[in-house]
This record gives sequence, structure tokens and C-alpha cells, in this order.
Amino acid sequence: MRKHLACMLAIAGAISMMSVPVRSAELLVGEIHPITGPASFYGAPMSNAIKLAIKEINDAGGIKAGGESYTLTLLSGDDQGNPTIGVAALRKVIGDGAKYIFGTLASGVAPALKPVMDANPDVTQIVDGTLAPGIVNGKNIFRNQTTQLGYDAPIVDLVKFKKYKSVAVMTDRFHSGNMGNEQKIVDAMAANGAEVVAREYLKLNDTDFSAQLTNIAAKKPDAIILRTYPNEAALITKQSRQLGYDGQIIWNALSPPATVLKNISDAEMDGILNGYAPEISDYVALGQANAIKMADAYKAMFNADPGELSALSYDAVYILKAAIEKADSVENDKVNAALQQLKVADLPNLVNPYEAHPDGRLFDDQGEVIFTGTPHIWKDGRWHPYPIQ
Repeated sequence: MRKHLACMLAIAGAISMMSVPVRSAELLVGEIHPITGPASFYGAPMSNAIKLAIKEINDAGGIKAGGESYTLTLLSGDDQGNPTIGVAALRKVIGDGAKYIFGTLASGVAPALKPVMDANPDVTQIVDGTLAPGIVNGKNIFRNQTTQLGYDAPIVDLVKFKKYKSVAVMTDRFHSGNMGNEQKIVDAMAANGAEVVAREYLKLNDTDFSAQLTNIAAKKPDAIILRTYPNEAALITKQSRQLGYDGQIIWNALSPPATVLKNISDAEMDGILNGYAPEISDYVALGQANAIKMADAYKAMFNADPGELSALSYDAVYILKAAIEKADSVENDKVNAALQQLKVADLPNLVNPYEAHPDGRLFDDQGEVIFTGTPHIWKDGRWHPYPIQ
């Protein structure tokens, strides 16, 4: 009787265990973006894109690794475009348990975060926004955004295509990517026969550029190149026309049309050139299936169009997912090794069309991707690709 009872209890216990659903483990991930502040028109959509990717992954059963199924939980850090606030936000999300970090955007913030990441080799960062040089290491810091060189390339190409003999450059001192690469773009244009006759500077949130523009106008350059953010670029463009400059103006900035038109009219923008990496609206217009899918899902979730950089943030989450599943582990050292070996061919569902390195990898030994900008022109209220071939 006792044997029979013990057997029945064991069977009942087994049935009870089978009836309890298997719970997913939780994997904490963090982000550092300017969700509020002067660059929030970029940062808030980037944060939303991460939330969208996480929802899609969790709804599909999470990330499988080591015999577990992991659901992602996001810890958001708002750097407000300020390096001091950014460092505090990063320390907090790491302290709260995030082992994987997405971000940041601002080139004035990113260099301040790197020492924190270098001091935390057991935390992994995928940089999805900033162009600042020297912020990746190919060990625990990777970037799926282009570099400043990738943004500068179409500007150099435009100057060469237009056969400009003289140009002026205005650079945002706050933008460490632009500042760090200033001499390189000057040298590249000079190699193509364009003399840089003036180099002027500004900083984020400046509104009066009359002194710099007066100096530039006296040199009568064929073109002025604005290496700054869209609010400042719009004001400089407007003020340059008011001061009588009638040459070509070239922006070197990813610039949402809605943000551009806050400070300048569509008519005043007509014919302005730009160089930046293509963004999701370009891919949607070209009929790219992954971009259309993401844009539709973003609109359904947030009742808004995705921002210009949101596809990078969205892709970053799926790159991490692919690396964890390749590593079959959530341990950072193993995932970092997987990130180092990921092939572009392993990632057919990304929105951005990354070019493979010669060995087929997504990231090179320094943790950088191949992803370059293209020329654009302003017409009818927005940017359009501008062929120069």
C-alpha cells in the first residue's frame, strides 16, 4: 500500500511539474541615448526602435542560448546630449544589472563613456549613433554606425563632382567626430583641387553666426560646408543668404525634414546639398522589404514615423541576438567573440545594407562596419538622393 501511494505521489508530482509552463530567464540590456534635450529628435526614436525590436524578439519566444530562452528587459538611460549626465546614466544602468548596452548618439558624449566601458570588460556595448573616432575597441565595444569618414566621403565626392575651386568649412566644436576628422576632410578636398579658404567654428545651440559668415563671405568661396547639427545648419543657411552669400551650401548632417523646417522655409532650403548615410525613408522609397516591415511596425506601435537613425538602433538589437545565439551563451566574453566573427551573411533581416569586410565579417578587428554616406539634395520639403555618377 505504501509503495503504491509513493508511486502515485511521484506520478502526480511529475504531472504537476509538466503542467507548469517553462519560464523564460530575464536578460537585462541598457541604452544610453538623448531621449530628452536638444538631440531628442534623434534619440527618442532610437529608444523606441530598441523597444520595438525587443518586443518582436520577446513575442517570438525570446533569445535561445545554453538551453534557456531569454526575454529582454530594457533599462533606459537618458544622457540629454551631456557627457556628465551620460556617464552617470551609463554607471546606473550597469549598476542595475545591464550587461549589454546600446548607444550613444552624441559625439560629445561618447568619448566620456569609453573609459567606463574600458573599466567594465564584462559589459558589451554596441554603438548605434555617434561618429566619434576612437570609441570602439573590437573587444567589448562595437559600432554598427558608419564612422565620420563614412559621412565625409560624399562631401568630398560632391566637391570633386561640382569642380569647386574654393570652399569654406564651418565645424561644430562640440561634435568630436567632426573636429577629429576636420583636417582629413580639408586635405581630401585639397587633393581634388578645392582650396579651403576659411575654417570657422560654432557650438551646439549657437544662434548668431554673423561674425563667422562675414569672414567667410569676404573670401567668396564657391561653397560653404556646414559640419554641424540640423538646427544650427538651418540658421547658418538662413543667415548666410541674409548676408548676401549666393554660393552653394552643403550640409554634412543627417537632418530630419521636420527639424530642418523649424528654423528655415522650404523655399530657402531648395537646392541645398547634403551628405549622410541613407536612412529608413530612403530604403522604404526604394522598396526594401526589411525597411518597410520595420517602418510599418514602428508606426503601429508608436503612431509615428521612425526617426532617421532608428534603423541603426533596431539593427543593433538583432545583431546582439544573432551573436548570443551564435555563442549559445549570454556570457559576455563568449558573445564578444561571436560578435567578432559574425558574418554579414548571418544577418539577412537587418534594415541597413552593410558591406562585408574582405573576410565576410560584419565587424573588423577594431569593431567597425562598412557603411558609407551618399549625396542628397533638398527638393519639395525633403532630402532626395543626388546622383553624381
